[in-house]
Amino acid sequence: MTHIKGFGNVVLPARDLQPSIATWSALLGQPPAFQGDDFAFFTGQGVEIGLTSKPWVDYPLVFWTVDDIDTTHRNLLAAGATAMVEIADGSLAVLGTSDVANGDPATGIVDVPGGRLAVVRAADGNLLGLNQAVAMDWGSAPGDA
Repeated sequence: MTHIKGFGNVVLPARDLQPSIATWSALLGQPPAFQGDDFAFFTGQGVEIGLTSKPWVDYPLVFWTVDDIDTTHRNLLAAGATAMVEIADGSLAVLGTSDVANGDPATGIVDVPGGRLAVVRAADGNLLGLNQAVAMDWGSAPGDA
């Protein structure tokens, strides 16, 4: 059985992303480490906060760090949790009820640069985020000899 290693990060809903980025930048004293059209991520000094304008986050979602996301995911499902997936409109749905827009259509696990993520709905209805760090090989930039 795998165990939670600790708090990974929290993703907060930010329907109006730019003002949210400005607020968190002022609070943390730094710009986001990553910023896209619908997501921004702050990291540093022990703080890891994501902001998303996509509807899959309706309230803060905590991601917990695990060593083996596949095993943890299977164990949670065996304990009565339900796998969740991101669908085309950017919201979450129960795996198997809609086409998966992001992630493995068999599990809902999503591979992202530097990690693997999954969301399950526990038997009590709460959403649990799982996060496994994955080593990155950034390689050489295009055009490097």
